Amino acid sequence: MNTFFIETWGCQMNIHDSERLEGQLRAHGMQAAKSAAGADLVLLNTCSVREKPVHKILSRIGELALLPNKPMVGICGCVAQQEGEALLKRSRTVRFVLGPGQIGRVREAVRAVEQGKRVQITGFDAEEDYNFKTIFRKSSTRGMITVIEGCNEYCTFCVVPYTRGRELSRPINDVLSEARTLAGLGVREIELLGQTINAYICPESDASFATLLGRVAEVPGIQRVRFVTSHPRHFGDDLVQAIANTPKISRYLHLPFQSGSNEILKRMNRKYTREEYLALIQRIRDAAPEIHLSTDVIVGFPGESENDFRQTLDIIESIRFGQVFAFAFSPRPNTPARMYAEQVSEDEKKSRLHRLFDISNAISLELNRELVGSTIPVLIDGESRRTSEDWQGRGEDNRVVNFPKSSRERLGDIVDVLITRAGHHSLYGESVDSPSSPQHLPAL
Repeated sequence: MNTFFIETWGCQMNIHDSERLEGQLRAHGMQAAKSAAGADLVLLNTCSVREKPVHKILSRIGELALLPNKPMVGICGCVAQQEGEALLKRSRTVRFVLGPGQIGRVREAVRAVEQGKRVQITGFDAEEDYNFKTIFRKSSTRGMITVIEGCNEYCTFCVVPYTRGRELSRPINDVLSEARTLAGLGVREIELLGQTINAYICPESDASFATLLGRVAEVPGIQRVRFVTSHPRHFGDDLVQAIANTPKISRYLHLPFQSGSNEILKRMNRKYTREEYLALIQRIRDAAPEIHLSTDVIVGFPGESENDFRQTLDIIESIRFGQVFAFAFSPRPNTPARMYAEQVSEDEKKSRLHRLFDISNAISLELNRELVGSTIPVLIDGESRRTSEDWQGRGEDNRVVNFPKSSRERLGDIVDVLITRAGHHSLYGESVDSPSSPQHLPAL
């Protein structure tokens, strides 16, 4: 067992979990393969928040079964936790399943398969010690840190409490130690992760998420701090003030509202109203007018009428989010909403999604065009996806910026970029000065 390949579906939490998996495998002498066809071990790190990705994973298992190299296949992540033994019964190709609460036991699973077993390691009992020093970081400029796992909200549409368990916060000193280590390696931006991150409470000191956020921003060498994902009902005034008063905290905020209808919000068990969400956004914008907002929306939740949907569109038009992540309702195992009456037809869901995206994309383009002619500091992440002649980075508000390379900039520099044109999802410009930090970063 010499080589591995990891395929990842889902959110930043899943991406970070894959970094943890890769770090453990590399620590045991394994090397990353370029594709599943060249790997001894293939891990599918999965997401089950929506139904479509689950179907893709099952299809992918079938494709892996046909590979001539016959790799050992392990299913990790939320689908592993959700389906468990059923995955082993469904396909002989799957040799083990490993839930997100047991990431630290991947080598144990591999060893069991090498001994001729097929194993299921799921649940939320204590896993092996969390060792952030073994994480294989994909980026040398940005580092992700998990500060809280699980969720206690039990929204009626969501599988997260069932696939990732109850909320469990890490001690603040552990998080700060990880942040200092990343800063020492040259990382410039920290992204704090949690399913409901602003529910964080330090298990040792009772420190709030606002306190943690401010402490991370104080770590020498860290220039920016971002976080996802917040829940509106945990967004207190202390967090609003932390964002407003701490320049290193990103001018970007992802704050899902899911529906603009109070009736649908109640059926979703979101525990806030439309009016409360709008008032929260106003408080945030009063404190930090430059904030760039994104959100999540579910279209076609059971019982959603045309009037309910119009109220969602009204929220999007009135708040003017820079980006909207919208999804058609998908019934998930164990969730109450899957049994609700008045399911909306698939055709109607698609129609509403198209209408929503027409509005939100137009708003995104308008907001991006407002930046044309302005100069913004951009943290260089790497080469542009479109051409090796350009750099790609992000502004303080997390918007993607591309600009031509020159001999002055290096990976990890923060440079001022004059924005010359705008698209729906990115900006383009040109560097107007030397990098703000001349030191260049070591590889992780």
